[in-house]
Amino acid sequence: MNYLTRDDLLDLHAYALERYGGLMGIKSQDQLQQVLSAPHQQMFGAELYPDLASKAAVMVYMLVKSHPFVGANDATALMALLRLLTINGYALCANLGASEIAGVFRALNHSDMDKEGLEKWLRESLVRQ
Repeated sequence: MNYLTRDDLLDLHAYALERYGGLMGIKSQDQLQQVLSAPHQQMFGAELYPDLASKAAVMVYMLVKSHPFVGANDATALMALLRLLTINGYALCANLGASEIAGVFRALNHSDMDKEGLEKWLRESLVRQ
């Protein structure tokens, strides 16, 4: 399993700001570290997030909900999702439209979708590259 590093996430955030705008800066170093460490979490020697869909869901959910950056958290979360999938040999289904993906992120922001809902959506939407 390949994970995103802090540098990866910061690079994606810088790109999101350059491409889509927003305020630069890290609002919470602690929240940023939690986002990065969440997919690695274990309890009693077992991974809490044992597969790509669960690891991606926790990372994206925490980026969207905890706002570790001053701005562009959603754009960074989407790019981090796509990058995590790519470095692990997966992608989102080609038939997913931008409006469906935007709807998922809107649902996360408005608490209409929780982490488990995101994980379920990812399981249904992932394809091997």
